[in-house]
Amino acid sequence: MNDDDMVLDGNAAAGALGSLFAFDVTMAVVRCGNCGVSGPLAELRLFGSPQAMVLRCRHCDAVNIRLLETGRTINLDLAGSARIEIGRAA
Repeated sequence: MNDDDMVLDGNAAAGALGSLFAFDVTMAVVRCGNCGVSGPLAELRLFGSPQAMVLRCRHCDAVNIRLLETGRTINLDLAGSARIEIGRAA
C-alpha cells in the first residue's frame, strides 16, 4: 500500500472533527506560538467583542486566537497557537 491509496477528501474527517469541537472550549490547553507557555484557554486575555475578538497570551501578550463573526461566516484564526490540547472525557 502506498500513500496515494490512503488519500481521502475532508468528508472523511467529519466524525473525528465533529467530536473534537463538542467540548468545553475553556478547558482546552493552548500553547502560545510565541513564548511556549501553556494554559487553559480560559486564562487567555480577551480583547474586542463577541463578534470580533482577539485572545492574547497571559504571559507574553502575543495573539493566540482571533475570531470574527460576519453574520454569514465565522472566521477562526489559530495561527498564534503552537498547539491546542483537548482532554477526553473519562
